[in-house]
Amino acid sequence: MPLTPRMNRIVEGDALEVLKTMPDESIDLILTDPPYNISQEGKAIYRDIKKYRWKRRTNIGLDFGEWDRKWKNDKEYFDWVALWFKECCRVLKEGAWIYIFFDKQKTGLFDLMLAPANNIKSRCIYVWAKTNPVPSFRKVNWNSATEHIWVGSKGKSKLKNFKHQKYMSNYFLSPNASAYKETEHPTEKPLKLMRHLIEVNSNPGDTIMDIFMGSGTTGVACKELGRNFIGIELSPKYCEIAERRIANTVTEMFV
Repeated sequence: MPLTPRMNRIVEGDALEVLKTMPDESIDLILTDPPYNISQEGKAIYRDIKKYRWKRRTNIGLDFGEWDRKWKNDKEYFDWVALWFKECCRVLKEGAWIYIFFDKQKTGLFDLMLAPANNIKSRCIYVWAKTNPVPSFRKVNWNSATEHIWVGSKGKSKLKNFKHQKYMSNYFLSPNASAYKETEHPTEKPLKLMRHLIEVNSNPGDTIMDIFMGSGTTGVACKELGRNFIGIELSPKYCEIAERRIANTVTEMFV
């Protein structure tokens, strides 16, 4: 069993097993991006540049890696989500919030089942609207221009730092990774979005946890904003990438 995670470190290990070592009500905010279980092994959308004439010249990968397709079916995946969600709710402090990037077709799992079972209040679906979505090459559906973040809170709570009303709608406009990508992680999230969510939901010195640390964006945002963080990441490769990225982040007020 791993040791209880230290502040401002990434623990290499299984999220569920590491969570079990953590004390009750010790975390001020959870912000995480778990596997969606949507990868299609070996598949991609291949572009005929002459036919489509898009500015982007790379194919679109539909396989993010083995870490996003290791469950045999939805039931097996949902059972796994229920386990780590329960542990997340346990370690959250009273009044704390939780943000989970999730497949938009599956977010009802939290509202209908997991949140009520763990005494968590469903708050909203926060939407990341991409200003440069991937075109719909086959023209059979609307462009996929959004990602959804399920939002919940524990006990009686409110946002810690409510900004001006014009900044507090439940959506965030930002380009996709082609405009900001810093690492080779296939699902790296926008730093500006992560900073915004952390600023609104925490204060300097608070402890933010990301149980699927990936490329380390949550840690970078925390370091820039003077928040402490605890990260968990199963992949040694991404642990190394995230640690290096966070180490190179400059801040004037890190606690």
